Amino acid sequence: MEKLRCMICGVEINEKNYNFNNKAFNSKNTDENIIYCPFCGAGKEYLSSNDEKYDLDNIKLSEKEIIILDHAAKLEVFNGDFYKKAVNLSKSDEIKKIFEALSKIEYMHAKIHSKLAGLNGLPLLAKIDYSKYNEDDILLLEAKKREVHAVSYYSKYYNEIDNEIIKKIFIALSSVEKEHIQLIEKN
Repeated sequence: MEKLRCMICGVEINEKNYNFNNKAFNSKNTDENIIYCPFCGAGKEYLSSNDEKYDLDNIKLSEKEIIILDHAAKLEVFNGDFYKKAVNLSKSDEIKKIFEALSKIEYMHAKIHSKLAGLNGLPLLAKIDYSKYNEDDILLLEAKKREVHAVSYYSKYYNEIDNEIIKKIFIALSSVEKEHIQLIEKN
């Protein structure tokens, strides 16, 4: 298997990890056909065979861009926290696996935003009691709302970002969230 590097999250994809989080996607990676990053979900167009990745260390951001990225990190942590709790609330083993994979993907998105914004670690949010979402149908509906909101966020703030790399990252992550909507609708 050819080793690849995700240009969005920077993780190397290899024979040991290509199928991580495969429950978070409709189509699955195989050792012969890697179609997305198993860590952040970025599509094939963001995977490099020559170790290329976006240079995120030397980005100069405006205060407005830092605030947008900080809010994006909080949004993704909020969604990751929901999925983490939904694993324990779901009754279906298959949906539990989907929520677990979605949680990991959302936290990776938060890590990407936090790194870009120069934050120290992930934002800490208030803990929310999700026990009222006690049926899988209700959990899936809530999950879809969160994914739609994430797509809306990336779309809304795309034009307020000047940095071209961050714009590419917003496009990539928005596409991942759209894939999640399709996955949730199937279940």
